Amino acid sequence: MIEAIFFDIDGTLVSFTTHRVPASAATAIKACQARGIKVFICTGRPGVLVQDFTLPQYGGLVFDGIVAQNGAYCAAGNGEVFFKNSIDRRDIAALIKFLANNEPFPVSVMTENAVYINYLDERVLALAQTLGVAVPRVFPLEQIDREVMQVNIYGGLDLEEKVMREVFRSCDSSRWHPHFADVTPRGNDKATGIDKMLSYYGIDLSATMAFGDGANDIPMLRHVHSGVAMGNSDDLNVFRAAKYIAPHIDEDGIARFLDSFFLHL
Repeated sequence: MIEAIFFDIDGTLVSFTTHRVPASAATAIKACQARGIKVFICTGRPGVLVQDFTLPQYGGLVFDGIVAQNGAYCAAGNGEVFFKNSIDRRDIAALIKFLANNEPFPVSVMTENAVYINYLDERVLALAQTLGVAVPRVFPLEQIDREVMQVNIYGGLDLEEKVMREVFRSCDSSRWHPHFADVTPRGNDKATGIDKMLSYYGIDLSATMAFGDGANDIPMLRHVHSGVAMGNSDDLNVFRAAKYIAPHIDEDGIARFLDSFFLHL
């Protein structure tokens, strides 16, 4: 019996093509809720970008909670933030020093309620267009005085490896886009965020399902009872981590899978 379903946003719940939740997916998710199943967002995005745990522009969905910043921020549907974890300030200081002493590249940082970036280039603009979101606010990173919960590196694998080796001594990185990597506090990922949410609601892991398409979804797909990889994923490791594979997001993938699994819409 499934009691909780976790949805990644980009490429899973929201189409890269339309920047919307397919109407069929919204209908299927609402049907799950009508059956008493709790639904959650589990994303690398900051919680501030999913205001009030609703996606009004995406089918009018209302969620029971959110796991944001790849597990570093968890809040219930009533708005209660019951878990936060931030990057060690020494790592942030090391990042600022690294940026000052090396060829510049875009770096964005997420606090609890804002996203900042050191500068914009075509990679940043292209990714924002792909996701259908506003570009981060340009702001001197050394002037940020709030806890940083996630850092985003715009660059390839070589740059990611160098930065992780020389800067982030207490963090891990994951990648769901060829030109973009998420850096989060070590020990936090979507799976640990899911555990926090399940503990809050008193739901057993054996009653969980999750949908994802990117490399940062692999921990949650492996962790839940029924991990579902979206057919539009281009990462073989995502498929290997999942128990099931749904059709492409733009081919009614979520609705078709849920229908075949147990909804019978």
